[in-house]
Amino acid sequence: MRSLATLATPPTFEADAPTASGLAYTGTAGRRGVPPLADVYLPDGPGPHPSVVVVHGGGFTVGSRRMKPVRYLATELRRAGVAVAAIDYRLVFRGGRLDEALDDVDAAVRWWARQADALDLDPAAVQVCGFSAGGTLTLLSAPRTAPLVAGYVSIFGLYDFAALGGGASQLLTRLVHRTGDRAVWRARSPLNAAPIERPVVLLHGTRDTLVDIGQARALAARRAEAGLPVRLLEYDGEEHAFLCDARRPAAQQAVADVLAVVRGGA
Repeated sequence: MRSLATLATPPTFEADAPTASGLAYTGTAGRRGVPPLADVYLPDGPGPHPSVVVVHGGGFTVGSRRMKPVRYLATELRRAGVAVAAIDYRLVFRGGRLDEALDDVDAAVRWWARQADALDLDPAAVQVCGFSAGGTLTLLSAPRTAPLVAGYVSIFGLYDFAALGGGASQLLTRLVHRTGDRAVWRARSPLNAAPIERPVVLLHGTRDTLVDIGQARALAARRAEAGLPVRLLEYDGEEHAFLCDARRPAAQQAVADVLAVVRGGA
């Protein structure tokens, strides 16, 4: 896919350096794999600042807080007056699977909430935003993090594990869940997980061949039928990971859309 290939190309934007890099958001005693670290981007000027915890993508097996789309979004949000915490979490073959990754997202959000006074953050204006696998984790973390979060944004996330194709995709799903039981995959998917009372905004390209937009449409429809706040923003003709190229109008629009969510609180 063209959009995924751009992960390996030079950045098409000038990234801001984090205000603070490699901060530990939880302890490491007895921990294996990916360290629990965050990069923080603080805007200029006085607060209290709205803020976003950003969860990277990578199919639960690769990726980091310094991935290109994470740095692009963090840079643009910081320049617009929004504080950002970009986090790492445990990955398959690197310390954990779905449960450990969710534990890390939960710990990072709780850590970020504790920084409100020190970093001049608005505790009532915290969003969690994830890319791809990070979008899945963002929504699945909601039952734990909702008391601390105003809303959730998922960018081309995976919402139904059981809908993935065969071969490598099914093997990955088995590894992520520690079981080959498809009923478990369905039950633990955002599409069928416990309902999220907070507002949810979904961003998805209409030509995504990695995670079909039908998954986003199904989740949006299910939430709407249940009377839960949801918005689905579709990007016509865009593939998976289209935010990897900051020159694309759709990438710029998506950043503007996320900023509007953060400023509007929904």
